[in-house]
Amino acid sequence: MDKSVANRDRLARISGAWDGDAALSLMRAAPFRLTDMTLLHFNPAMQAVDVLCTSDNRIPKTNTDWAARLSPEDVRARDKAIRRLTWDGAEYKLLYQWRTHQGDQIWVEELGRRKSGSGDVPTDIEGVMRNVTRRVRLEARATYLANHDDLTGVANRESIHRTLEHLAGLSQRQRGEGALLRLRLTNINDINAVYGYETGDRVLIEFAKRLSRIVRTPDVLGRIDGSDFGIVLYGASQENVKDITDRLFFLLENSPVKTPHGGLYGEISIGSTQMRTQAKSADEALSQSLIALKRAKPSQICMYEDSMAIEAARVSRATTSQDILDALNQRRIQLAYQPIIETKSSRLHHYECLLRLRREDGEVISAGRFIMAAERLGLVHLLDRRALELASEMLKQKPGIHLALNVSAGTVKDPTSSSEYIAALKALGPHAEQITIELTETVALDDPAMASGFSNSVRSLGCSFAIDDFGSGYTTFRNLMAIEADTIKIDGTLIEGVASDPNKQTFVRMMVDLAQTFGVNTVAEMVDDRADADILRRLGVDYLQGFMFGVPSAAPSWQKRAS
Repeated sequence: MDKSVANRDRLARISGAWDGDAALSLMRAAPFRLTDMTLLHFNPAMQAVDVLCTSDNRIPKTNTDWAARLSPEDVRARDKAIRRLTWDGAEYKLLYQWRTHQGDQIWVEELGRRKSGSGDVPTDIEGVMRNVTRRVRLEARATYLANHDDLTGVANRESIHRTLEHLAGLSQRQRGEGALLRLRLTNINDINAVYGYETGDRVLIEFAKRLSRIVRTPDVLGRIDGSDFGIVLYGASQENVKDITDRLFFLLENSPVKTPHGGLYGEISIGSTQMRTQAKSADEALSQSLIALKRAKPSQICMYEDSMAIEAARVSRATTSQDILDALNQRRIQLAYQPIIETKSSRLHHYECLLRLRREDGEVISAGRFIMAAERLGLVHLLDRRALELASEMLKQKPGIHLALNVSAGTVKDPTSSSEYIAALKALGPHAEQITIELTETVALDDPAMASGFSNSVRSLGCSFAIDDFGSGYTTFRNLMAIEADTIKIDGTLIEGVASDPNKQTFVRMMVDLAQTFGVNTVAEMVDDRADADILRRLGVDYLQGFMFGVPSAAPSWQKRAS
């Protein structure tokens, strides 16, 4: 074998062992060797020129010259990593910024291993350096978009949720006050209908700007959804809330928004709830503020009262543990099958299995109407097991079919339930290869180590593993990929209307690029429109799911539609 070819193969194996990046290419990597901890060699030099964005005569020849292009903090981190190479074959991996001879900053990933040394002291090191600037910037941009509303630039719902959880914790520990204001631009639908969505978006953006100028430090402004904005107020009593809302109404409703159609006035309603005295958590605050908002009249605020939730609580409790147990025992828990198609070929790939509960009167209700009750009552693991049993029966009926099943936090986080579920998967034997297990991003991120262990167990049986609702959380792509998913399902809120939203297109494109870098498939959820499907196809999404391709049905069936 040609020596250069053998060397490339060896470096590829080294790099592959250190990083799960499926897109690793030696054309993007510069092999190096550090001899006597002094001399720095890049071979081939032209590869280093390409990777380091420099010229041949500007490539550092010594370790000291290389370190001179780093920040003092990165120099110390690199020295520390090298000092830990106390045996031959020991490895390290670093990510840092490196300054080119032109003064530009690039991100370099350095992967090295000790080749030789004197006792605990390394002397010779070999490895590769990669320019990962694009990846780092994509991750940074994705993280920004995961924390900010893509239209207005203010915080998104997830950021508001985290802020409320922080405030709830402070309120409980320090008995401090705080509140959530939920503002709705009530005439936005009229503006959209008369002047178009572009004008409506202009109005939303302007209102977000005005709210940003009003919000105090450390209060947090965010867009919850649609035309609903939230302001988390630290240290605000009910009297403070009233004063603040009076100012909001004056500043937001009395000055028109300039548009190509002239000045347009907004109409606002506000619902509020107090932390500590009313809401004890972020979910409670969001729910209570919405209840109050629905009761608020135009240009008025409605403050939440416990009595407002009595009817909602009664309805919520309508699904009891006995209702769920009876449905399980009487085999009234069913699956509905929604097709997922290959984007390029428009051919069926697999089905997602969605839980349904059939009432004794024959009414069939979706999981959204009973799954939270099941979680609250500690019965959700039984539903997960029942879904798996039904899927197993379908696999026997239809050889070759591939099914995706959702698994709940209650199953994954409980050691006993998790072990029983894994055992049930193992009992499928070869059929396990026809199953994809889906876990939501929020559950995965709540305990990444737990999620990673569960993923490894599932994949060891031949199943595929997917992260659902991807993009709804707030972690970096790299952290999430440490869980080793085969597929990510992009959250439907990022997909709806993507054809008419350049910001969503940017976000989806970055997610697809990153997924391809890590060798992960992508599924777009809630694809209900031909224009959206066409855009997603151009963006490189692997699979599509939504009403455009089929509604969930009692039996797996799919008919290819005309393009």
